[in-house]
Amino acid sequence: MSDNPLLQSMDSIRSEIELVIFLKRLSRHFDFAGFMLVNIPVVTDESLIARIELSDLPDGIVEAYDELGLLKNSQIFQMLRRSTVPVTLDTLTPNELRPSDEAEAATRFFEKYNITIAAFFPVHGAGGARAAFGFLGDRNQLSHAELGELGVFTAHAYNIYSNLKDGPPDYEAVLTVRELEALHWVANGKTSSEIASILSLSEHTVNTYINNAIRKLDCVNRTQLVAKALRLHLIS
Repeated sequence: MSDNPLLQSMDSIRSEIELVIFLKRLSRHFDFAGFMLVNIPVVTDESLIARIELSDLPDGIVEAYDELGLLKNSQIFQMLRRSTVPVTLDTLTPNELRPSDEAEAATRFFEKYNITIAAFFPVHGAGGARAAFGFLGDRNQLSHAELGELGVFTAHAYNIYSNLKDGPPDYEAVLTVRELEALHWVANGKTSSEIASILSLSEHTVNTYINNAIRKLDCVNRTQLVAKALRLHLIS
């Protein structure tokens, strides 16, 4: 394992964006469509997006999950609250914890995004923080060897992420007023066209503001941008 090129490449990671690029590469290596790093939600949480630290999931997928109210009765997050070992789930198997209409909505959601398996790996920070790396996609169940390999990768990745978080920059001072305005409306589910109408700007200008915010906050897409902005209290 120590001579694994993927593991060796982790030594050169110096920023969140480089870590995201690595994690994207890792998820594709194991035939997953995407990943997330999420602080494990507590029982009273109703929104997943506010708990996400890193992600390369498609834009809108987490917002759609929250809009359907699927977090409260999520079997996998209930398991993660009491587990220190990897948790995998066949997403298309009906979840008996959900009411029947909610279970049907969950099944349609996972079918829409072609997610048949979710695999989560709990990680722990030095200060006692509890989080998990999740990998989602359409593949067979992970073998014991794959579970072990991904466990090693995620432990290393979280250590890198924790070190990168030390001494964060003042993002609010970095973003302009217009970029913060555009970010606010992105978080409220508005498209670039709708934001342009609200702010009386061109759609091109709005996209420029959003892309600037993505770059300045070291993100890769709008979902991660909103999640990070919520975490940094740039928006509510």
